[in-house]
Amino acid sequence: MNYAQQLINEGGPVIYLLLVLLIVSFALFLERYLYYYRSHIDTHEFLRGIFNIARNNKITEAVAICDSKPYPVSAVVRAVITHFDKGEPTARHAADEAYMTELPKLRRGLKVLACLGNIAPILGLLGTLLSLMSIFDKISQEGYFVPTTDLAGDVKSALLTTALGLIVAMAVHLFSFVLAQKLENIVGDMEKGCEEMINFCIIHSWNKQDKQDKQDKTEPAHEPRKEKPAIADKPVKASKQADVENL
Repeated sequence: MNYAQQLINEGGPVIYLLLVLLIVSFALFLERYLYYYRSHIDTHEFLRGIFNIARNNKITEAVAICDSKPYPVSAVVRAVITHFDKGEPTARHAADEAYMTELPKLRRGLKVLACLGNIAPILGLLGTLLSLMSIFDKISQEGYFVPTTDLAGDVKSALLTTALGLIVAMAVHLFSFVLAQKLENIVGDMEKGCEEMINFCIIHSWNKQDKQDKQDKTEPAHEPRKEKPAIADKPVKASKQADVENL
């Protein structure tokens, strides 16, 4: 601990700036990592539950389940469920809108982290240049015969700032790589959930149409009702007249 404190003191003010940059980068990495951890969901299990509910035509219940799970995957699946009755193109467009809504939330802070990673080595180089300027100032003041002990501290400071700048840059780039992998997994789950939900809706709608067609074919056609021929009334008056004549 004392040795580290000694190095920090010998490095100069740039060392403190690099340490602040490292602390900010780590805090940003930790916040994003926890956010990705909370945003991750078992897509297979989630979709299986939604499929089981949707097979029974419980669309409202499926939408309620998606609303109760504030995940990027559930937002995309909800968009497909609520818009598929208007056609597949409309459902895909709604899923794309949900995707574009969730993606900025997932990418928030990543550009700042990448910027800090690029600044760290430049800041270390700046510390090195400042230390070299201090060395040349001492040389100009002391003349040709400058004790090496007077320059050793500035040389060490120059090397420390460069080394720490590279260390901070490597750490920040490692943070960015880990977060990029997490983001890629979540985006892949969103695309998978969208495609599987659309395919399920297509197959489910086809099955319903096939059942309806089979039901229409099995129902007997209603035959037109045959009317009984009307029985002609006997000529009552003519028969009575014939009986009178016979009498």
